[in-house]
Order: sequence, then structure tokens, then C-alpha cells
Amino acid sequence: MRKILSALVLALGLAAAPMAAHASPVTYDLTLVNIFGNVAGGTGSFTVDDNPNFLADAFFQNGSAGSDLTDLSLTIGGNTFTLADSESPASVFFFLGSVSSINYDGALGNGFFKITLDSAGLGYVYTNILGGQGSAGLILATPSTAATPEPSSLLLFGTGALGIVAFGARKFVA
Repeated sequence: MRKILSALVLALGLAAAPMAAHASPVTYDLTLVNIFGNVAGGTGSFTVDDNPNFLADAFFQNGSAGSDLTDLSLTIGGNTFTLADSESPASVFFFLGSVSSINYDGALGNGFFKITLDSAGLGYVYTNILGGQGSAGLILATPSTAATPEPSSLLLFGTGALGIVAFGARKFVA
């Protein structure tokens, strides 16, 4: 009876693991710190559809690699730039669990925004030629939503632990 029950629990766990939902999206808040220029800086955020891997991961606006950059918004100099304003597909790269690069080129009728990787960290350049405004500085990125473990990983770990317990109990009973 115990063998049948253990096999049933294991079979249900393995059948449900692929159907379990993936981790929830993660949003990062951005603070644009002006180093030079006549615009004070700004704020923003971006959202990726999954937790970044610890070593290295990439998220793209069009999801070409399977991981999506689902939202990006930057406000500076009275202008708000979004993914819809991007002149080329935006992307975000992570290394060792931290944001290492944000690639975004945006344009509005009265301003341009470019994010590049700077040797001192993430950097940005904002230019509003018509308004005579400009700013360049650093970007600070911090996660605003806590990363949650994937339910399928927890389920897989749990069924594996049950299997080890069942195997150990069988060994000691016999």
C-alpha cells in the first residue's frame, strides 16, 4: 500500500510540474543622477518577465531570446520615454544578479534619450535640442518587487525529497 501511495504522489508531482506557473515579473526602479547638465535627473523603471539567472541573463524588447523586457519608462526634463519611443529594440543585461547594461535609444519631438554602459557604471545622456536642455549622469537600478521562486522548482524539489524519504523508509523497514 505504501509503495502505491508513494508512486501516486510522485506521478502527480511529475505530471503537475510542467503545468505550474513560472515566476512573476520583476520590476526595477531607476534613478537618473545628473552629473553635469542643466536638467536635474529623472526616474524610471523597467520590468522583465522572469527572475534573471544569477550568472548572466538577457531580456529583449521583442522577446527574441525567449525572455522579454515587457516595460520600460523613463522620465527626465518633463519628457517620458517608453518602449514605444524606442528607435531600436531595447534590451537589459544582467551579470551576477545585477543590472550590467541597459540599451535604449529613444526619441520624441522635443528630446532624445540614450542609455549606454559607462566604465563607472550605467550611464545616460539626455538631450533636448529645441529646449536647450541636456543632462548626463549615472543610473541606479534597484529591484522594486521581490523575486519569488518558481512553483515548478519548488514542486520538483518537494517530490524529489519525498522520493528520498520513501526510499530511506523502505530501506529501514525491510
